[in-house]
Amino acid sequence: MLRIFKLMSTKYKVLSIFAIIFTILQALAFLLVPTFVSVLINFMANDTINSFSIFIWKIAVANSKEGIKLVSILLVITVLIGTTAGLASSYMAAHVSTGGARDVRNYLWKHLTTLSQKDIEYFSHAKIITRFTIDISRIQMGIISFLRTMIIGPANLILGLTFALLTNLNLSISFGILIPLLVITMIIFGLRLSKLFKQEQVAHDAINTESRENILGAKVIKSYNLEENQLIKFEKENINLSKISKKAWLSFNSMFNIIMLIANLVVVIIFGVGASSWKQTTNIAEHATLIGNINAFTQYTMIVVNGIVLTTMVLFNIYRASISTKRIFEIIDTKPDIPYIKSDKKISNGFIEFKNVTFKYYETSEKNVLENINFSVKPGETLGIIGPTGCGKSTIAKLMCLDFKTSIGEVLIDGNNIQEIDTDSLRTNISHVYQVPTILSGTIKSNLLFAKPDATEDEMIKATQMSCAYEYINRFSDKYEHELEQKGANLSGGQKQRLAIAQGLIRKPKILILDDSTSALDAKTEAIVRNNIKTEFKDANITTVIIAQKISSIIDADKIIVLHHGKISDIGTHNELMERNDLYREIALTQLGGENA
Repeated sequence: MLRIFKLMSTKYKVLSIFAIIFTILQALAFLLVPTFVSVLINFMANDTINSFSIFIWKIAVANSKEGIKLVSILLVITVLIGTTAGLASSYMAAHVSTGGARDVRNYLWKHLTTLSQKDIEYFSHAKIITRFTIDISRIQMGIISFLRTMIIGPANLILGLTFALLTNLNLSISFGILIPLLVITMIIFGLRLSKLFKQEQVAHDAINTESRENILGAKVIKSYNLEENQLIKFEKENINLSKISKKAWLSFNSMFNIIMLIANLVVVIIFGVGASSWKQTTNIAEHATLIGNINAFTQYTMIVVNGIVLTTMVLFNIYRASISTKRIFEIIDTKPDIPYIKSDKKISNGFIEFKNVTFKYYETSEKNVLENINFSVKPGETLGIIGPTGCGKSTIAKLMCLDFKTSIGEVLIDGNNIQEIDTDSLRTNISHVYQVPTILSGTIKSNLLFAKPDATEDEMIKATQMSCAYEYINRFSDKYEHELEQKGANLSGGQKQRLAIAQGLIRKPKILILDDSTSALDAKTEAIVRNNIKTEFKDANITTVIIAQKISSIIDADKIIVLHHGKISDIGTHNELMERNDLYREIALTQLGGENA
C-alpha cells in the first residue's frame, strides 16, 4: 500500500501529512468531550465545588457557577476545534485519494503503453480493465481509510482506553472482558473475510471476461442464436460473484453485530460495578462524582469499541486495497519485453531483410509459427506474401513492426537489427494497415490526424483519394468533420478499411505493410487503390509489403513469397511461381480460373 504513495506527486504527499495531523487533532479534541461532560455533571450536582481536574491538570474556580461557565466554554471550543480539524482532514484525505488514484491510473496507463503485445496478452484485456476500474477504486478507498480511519480508529482505541483508566480505575475491570472477546471475534471473522475478498477479486475478473466476450462477439452470438447459451454462462459467473459478495457482507455485518452485543454487555457490567461502588459512597459529592465518572467511562467504553470497529474496518479496506495494489504492481513491475530504444540507428531507406528467422508466440509451444525464414526487399520494391490460413503471414508483418521479437535469427532494416533501431524512427517510418482496422470514436479528420498530427487539409484529401475513401467522405454533409462511433460502427467494412489505408498513406512511410487490408473491397476498388499507391509513390522508393489471401492483390508484386506451414515454399514473380510452384498454381487456378491465370 505504501508503494502507492511513492507514485503520487509531491503535492499529494504533503497533503497526506497534513491530513494525518488534522485527524490526530480531531481525535484528541473529541476524546476530551466526555471528561468535560463529567465535570459539568459534578458542578451541577454539587454547588460547593470550587475546582475541577482534567486528567493531571487541576483548575481552580470561584464557585460552581463559574466552573460551569468555564467548562462550557472549553467544551464548545474543543468541539469547534475537533469539527474544524475533521472537516479539514476529510477534505485533504478526499483530495489525496481522488488525485492520488488519478496519478496511479496515469502511471499505469503510461507503463501499459510501453508494454509489447505479448506482455498485454499475458495479462488479458479483461484483467487489465479490472485493474483500471475496480482495483484503483479500492486503492482510492484504501488511501482515504489510511489517512482518516487508520488514525482515528487506533487513536480512539488507545486514548479512549487511557482516558477511561484515568477517569476511574475500578470501572476498568470491564475492559478485561471487553478486549479479549473483541480480539477473538475479529480474528475469527478476519480470517474468513480475507479468504472471501480474494475470491471476490477473481470472480470480478471472470465477470469482466464474460462481459467483454459477449460485447465483442455480439454479431456471432446473434447469428448463431447463442443468446441463451451465453446468458447461462454469464449467469453462472454472476451468481458465483453474488454468492461470494453475500457471504463477505454477511460475515462483515455479523462481526459488527457481535461487537455491539459485547459492548452493550460491558456497559451493563460498568453499571453493575458502579452500583456496587454507590453503596460505598457516603455523601452527595461522592455520588455526583461517581455519576460523572460512570457517564464518562461509559462514553469512553463506546469510544474504545468505536476505535476497534473503525480499526477493523480500515484494516479490511487496506487489506482489499493491498490486494489491488499487488495486482496493479504486477503490471507496473513488468519490464517491457521490447524496451523503448533511443538510438542513432534510424530507418533511412526501408531495406528489409529476414535472416534465418524462427518464431513461436510462447516459449512453451511445441511448434514454431515460422521456421528458417530468409528473404529481402529493396527500397521501392513490392513484396507479396500468400499462403493458406494460419501459415504465419501476419506474423511476418508483426515481426517487421517489432510487435514481437524473433525466437531465433534477426530482422534487419537498412542493415540494422530491428531491436536496436530508434523506437520513434521505427514507429514513424512503418505504416501497418490491418485487416480489421481500429477506428477510434471522433471525426474522420481526428482519425487521420492520429496517424500524422501535423497533416494539412491537402494531405488528408490526397491520402483519402489514394485509398478511395474520398468519394464516400464527400457524401457526408460535414465531410471530414463527420462523427464516427466507437470502432467506426457507422461505417461499412470496406469504408473502414479505406480510411485505415488513408491513415497509413498520410504518413508517407518508408515501409508500408498492407496486412490483408483490402479484403472487404471489391476487385475494381482494390485495383484502383493498388494502382494509386504504385503511381503516387513511384519516385518515393517506398517498400511495400502486401499480405493477402487473393492472388489479384499481389499479382503485380516484384516478388511473391509462398508460405506453407510456417516455411517458405518458394519466392518469385507471379509468372515464375505459376511455372514451378504447385501450391501457388493451385491457388491461382482456383481464384482466377485457367484462362486468366
